[in-house]
Amino acid sequence: MRIKLSILAFIIGPVLVVAIGWQVSMAQEEQYILAHEDVFGNLRRPQVAFSHENHAETLEDAGCGVCHHTPDDKTGQLISIEGDERSCKQCHGFQKERSTPALREAYHGNCTGCHRSQKRSGNLNSGPTTCGGCHRKT
Repeated sequence: MRIKLSILAFIIGPVLVVAIGWQVSMAQEEQYILAHEDVFGNLRRPQVAFSHENHAETLEDAGCGVCHHTPDDKTGQLISIEGDERSCKQCHGFQKERSTPALREAYHGNCTGCHRSQKRSGNLNSGPTTCGGCHRKT
């Protein structure tokens, strides 16, 4: 009986360790501070407090690819690759490179574009659409 329990523990133990490790690695911060001084240098506007949790809940039906996308090698279209959710600055730098917009333009285009679209469709919780709505002084 003890041998069977030992074998069972030997098999199940590593599976549990991997499963728990995977969950922890996939966990996201609830809120990020978007400053990227390593890209932008000294900021002219206040940094942005970004709620990943709020956006993930709001955009759940649209999927993570709304923000986490990469160009498809064959079509050039932006696609989402599950498990390869990169941060914006992994692909977007200080300046535009070929068809990849600069980080500032990527944020402004994707974020305020989505907020404005949500507002036009009547969503009262559409998010800020002006500079000071995101870049708040603390």
